[in-house]
Amino acid sequence: MALLTPDCINLNISGNTAYSILKQLADMAYARGFVSDKSQFLQTLLKREKLHSTGFGSGIAVPHGKSACIKQPFVLFARKTESVDWQAADGEPVNCWICIGVPQEGEENQVKMIGALCRKIIHADFISQLQQGDVSHILTQLNQTLSE
Repeated sequence: MALLTPDCINLNISGNTAYSILKQLADMAYARGFVSDKSQFLQTLLKREKLHSTGFGSGIAVPHGKSACIKQPFVLFARKTESVDWQAADGEPVNCWICIGVPQEGEENQVKMIGALCRKIIHADFISQLQQGDVSHILTQLNQTLSE
């Protein structure tokens, strides 16, 4: 499974629309060498959002996708103080994003990562750590979750 490192976390992402947040996540993935084409990865994320919002509720969204431009499975985390309308299941805006990318043949990895996150995102203490924790707390929480 993909594990986060400190450079995979942005606790002050800018932007106030879903598009601007997704664009920055694609830029992060490209800058870290996880994707070969940031525009293609952005389109992958946008296409997934059009199918159904990745807003899980409680201020958390998990934008994700698989694509030939993705070199290896990865996870990114971003947060901002102000929330963004994400058409989430609970109707609440989002201020934390866990972005998952897997290569075209990596659907099993994507399902495992999203499943592991879904089992944790329903717990208030986990959500609180994501919304208020520092980089080391977030690294610990997400890496433990993704390795379960």
